[in-house]
Amino acid sequence: MKKLLLLSLALILGAGVFAQQRNLSAIEKQVPRPVTSVLENDQLQGAQTTADYDVLYNKSGDLLKIDVSSSSNIFGIFTTDQRVVSAHPEVNMAVFGNRAGGSFGATGNDLRIAYSTDYGATFTNFIISPTAGSGFMFRYPSSLIYNPEGNTDPANMFAIYSGPFTDAVGWKGQYFGSARIGGTEVNTTFENNEANVYINHLNNGLTATRAGYIHVASQRLDGTSAAYTSEGWEVLNGMFNSSTNSVDWDLPRVKVQPDLLEDGRIDATRMVFSPDGSVGYLFGTAIDADANYNPYGVEWPVIYKTTDHGVTWDKTEAFDFSEINTFFEYLWPTRANFDLVVPRWYNKWAAPENQSNNGATVDKNGNLHIAGLVRSTYSIHPDSLSYTYSEEPLMIFDVFMNGDGTWNAQFVDSLRSDGLEDYLTVSMDQRISMSRTEDGSKVFVTWADTDPSLWGGWCYHQYTA
Repeated sequence: MKKLLLLSLALILGAGVFAQQRNLSAIEKQVPRPVTSVLENDQLQGAQTTADYDVLYNKSGDLLKIDVSSSSNIFGIFTTDQRVVSAHPEVNMAVFGNRAGGSFGATGNDLRIAYSTDYGATFTNFIISPTAGSGFMFRYPSSLIYNPEGNTDPANMFAIYSGPFTDAVGWKGQYFGSARIGGTEVNTTFENNEANVYINHLNNGLTATRAGYIHVASQRLDGTSAAYTSEGWEVLNGMFNSSTNSVDWDLPRVKVQPDLLEDGRIDATRMVFSPDGSVGYLFGTAIDADANYNPYGVEWPVIYKTTDHGVTWDKTEAFDFSEINTFFEYLWPTRANFDLVVPRWYNKWAAPENQSNNGATVDKNGNLHIAGLVRSTYSIHPDSLSYTYSEEPLMIFDVFMNGDGTWNAQFVDSLRSDGLEDYLTVSMDQRISMSRTEDGSKVFVTWADTDPSLWGGWCYHQYTA
């Protein structure tokens, strides 16, 4: 009897300590964000809004500022799908692409590509313009530099670019093309949207492998701003032709449409390839209609894989992410079952602490890494899926494939600052991103956070695995 009393007392005390450490009673309701952002809906952006700014004081070291580029509208790099920065370590090259205009010249309807071959000490830039007389206007560009295998001369490299274009009336279609560094040998294709397309911005995951394979994806919505349906993804593949110094594009695009709940909604789309380009992944967070892939009805990654340079895409094996031990160490259990921890990607939820995107890369073994904010699930009851723990720490994880169909996770760090809301009508979060060494032997996670020397506390902004 005495042992039973002691055991009961221990359980009560343990439950009390658990409750003090993790306030499972403090909850808040989340509201889904719109599928498309204000920026993605807006084709007719004019000059950027001006505002008064306080002086930025930096206490963590001297800042070296280099004028790289300018734009008549910097909103053109604010959507998280775009690729605007890339690098070529083999030639000490850093690259930045954006809509032109501003003090460097040209207009917001053109593209400006800036590149450095001295580790960013100095930059050279050039302009790419739409076809003269077409009335077309470049918007939301992704861009990078293709460097042919074995080449070390910047004059033999080519800019690859893509995105949506407008004709001052609405979203007209998608552009994709190439130009030799310096702005010569410009080859741009303008493809009109199908009549039923609402938004299909072709600027996600732009990739150019050393072997010359080019890939870029879009997330397709059909209908209008008042009523639209999610139609999965489209992937455009191409091959750089050294005889014509342009890309041979494979049309029509490859369609990938998963079977999802919530009218097919997809958030945080990413497409990434292995260092040699032999393996690629296309994914977003969504609620899979197949219970084998999502037994709890919450937002998990829905992933497709290619091993033939984007020609075909196959869904990866089902995996229960709640089985990852790391999440038991860091995340909170459901309110109804302390033995059940269900990780959840909150990309679709509009609270400022949630993230609209995830970082991703592929390591040297061809395994996918997904870096992002992963939170606990308060309840798996259908009526309570929009509630979350309000006092739970916000944590970044690298969730990665093991190579045998299973997954694992590693805690990276905590987010110490809130997302920024309503800055010039744009909401911005920490922009969690991933990159890797050239051979894929190391991967990195980066994100924006507040300088602790200004605001107290502490934070890290880079993680290496």
